[in-house]
Amino acid sequence: MLVWVAALHCEAKPIIDYYRLRKSASHHAFDVYQGDNMLCIISGIGKNAAASAVAWVAGLNRSEASIAWINIGTAGSASHEIGTPLWVCRISEPASKRHFYPIPLINSGLQTAQCQTLDQPSIDYHPDQIYDMEASALFEAATRFSSAELVHCLKIISDNPTQQTGRNKALISQLIHQHIAQFAGFAESLMALNNQLAALQIKDADWKKFLACAHFTQTQKTRVSKSLRFLLSRDFHTDKLIAEASNLQSANRIIDHLEKLCQLQTQDL
Repeated sequence: MLVWVAALHCEAKPIIDYYRLRKSASHHAFDVYQGDNMLCIISGIGKNAAASAVAWVAGLNRSEASIAWINIGTAGSASHEIGTPLWVCRISEPASKRHFYPIPLINSGLQTAQCQTLDQPSIDYHPDQIYDMEASALFEAATRFSSAELVHCLKIISDNPTQQTGRNKALISQLIHQHIAQFAGFAESLMALNNQLAALQIKDADWKKFLACAHFTQTQKTRVSKSLRFLLSRDFHTDKLIAEASNLQSANRIIDHLEKLCQLQTQDL
């Protein structure tokens, strides 16, 4: 499954129209639009809203073998023209001084940018950064449920020092719509990768051995499964991972170990 996450309806509208997604009548916590193996959720503005939307939709779809995520939205920039489409290659969060590193898709064709996620709107732009209010929280939340290579942020520049269009909802939709074919191509490649990872099944016997290493909650099981699928795609040996987990004994320590291994792998890409 592919989940598009947009803060505002005007950012989501080009996606909804392009894929002919239908609004769900059964969901009320967030506006959700659904199609075949795809949905788009309107989170609202800000980090808390983005993280809540991700956790909520992941919980509803916990039976999915693998979920891919795309944050579609606008950003401000000092050095890009209005309407420039970008793939975010690095996310910084000044409030916590943390950094996140999305893994590039091969030949996406999109220009890259480093993004700072702010708590409040700002036009104090640094030339080497773009600025938004959701990317860091979305990436952190989504990578609790999916491999890092399945979580991406696509941005359209809506504001720069000479022009601010961020409050013009119709123009925002138009700017995203102008690049919808390119975004759809990115999504197609991501869905293909998601299908490959979903096919990496952990053998039942090996899964039971992992679960016997400690007491895991359902949420912890999801995190373990996600990490294992990613590590298996990097040619890690299951027996070695099980032995390491057995020595750690604690569920939290096992999860930390697996996720650190995943992080080390992503830094090498």
